[in-house]
This record gives sequence, C-alpha cells and structure tokens, in this order.
Amino acid sequence: MAPTLIILALLALAVGIVVWATRRKPGSTSVGPAESDTAWNDPVTPGEPAQPPSPEPRS
Repeated sequence: MAPTLIILALLALAVGIVVWATRRKPGSTSVGPAESDTAWNDPVTPGEPAQPPSPEPRS
C-alpha cells in the first residue's frame, strides 16, 4: 500500500508542476504590436489611383 501512495503522490506532484509551469497569468500582455491597423498598405492619398511614372525625355 505504501508504494502505491508514494507513486500517487509523485504523480500528483508532477501534474501540479506541469499545471504551474504552463498556466497563463491573467492580464499578461500579448506579443506583438498593440495597434492592429497600421495602414501599411493604404494609398497615401485615398481616392486617387497611383499614377505611373512619367517617361523621361530622351536626348
């Protein structure tokens, strides 16, 4: 009976360690930027399409 209790105690300790190591703390900050809309791909002047570059005059 004693070896069974020792094994059960060790298993309970192991489960407790795993739960403690993998728990998520409340209020922890997420990794990455806080602002999700950075407008990195928005046109500079909304409403106007991008103009192709004008050809350079040849000499």
